[in-house]
Amino acid sequence: MEILSELIIIIALSLAGNAIAAALPFAFPPAIISLFILLVLLATKVVKEEKMSRVSPFMLKYMAIFFIPSGVEIIEYTDLLASSWIHILIISIISLLITFFATAKAVEITERIMRRKSS
Repeated sequence: MEILSELIIIIALSLAGNAIAAALPFAFPPAIISLFILLVLLATKVVKEEKMSRVSPFMLKYMAIFFIPSGVEIIEYTDLLASSWIHILIISIISLLITFFATAKAVEITERIMRRKSS
């Protein structure tokens, strides 16, 4: 019964993310909205971390399955990708650098906070 309640929470968050994304005047990934809602619910203790302990490992273990539809979509547009590969490469490199530096800064801030708490 616990697994079912956890799945219901995940499905409800997914539906909420889809509804919010549809209502926005610009394109935004519903999955990101759903994850943000989950983050807020976990941070405010509305949803307890223990409430997500059974389904989460399963979802993480089989996460690759969720990328199959995206991979199929990419294969369908190979002609479009071939004509603009240089743009995609430049964007990928810039995104990689931004992600790298943002992650490094986040780790630095986290370490600073953890040092303050331990002192």
